[in-house]
Amino acid sequence: MAKELEKKAAAGKPARKKLNIKQYLKEMWGEVKKLTWLSVGDLVKHTAMVFVVVLVMSAVIWLLDLGFSAGVKGLATITGAGTSQSETVE
Repeated sequence: MAKELEKKAAAGKPARKKLNIKQYLKEMWGEVKKLTWLSVGDLVKHTAMVFVVVLVMSAVIWLLDLGFSAGVKGLATITGAGTSQSETVE
């Protein structure tokens, strides 16, 4: 019974193919030929768009940082935190 189960398990597995680099590269090149590539103009437009978005988002984050820093400093001034008053002991 155990031998029958082993045979069934072995029969269900696909046979492993030996690695053939030449065939792999040939098939890969065939798939690369099917790809559609951006034109130079489209590539430049998309790259410029990415740079613009990065610059805008950087400016937004910088402005938010300035605002939050000013807010925290204002709260510290109101509450008196961060100011040290040295007492002289005589």
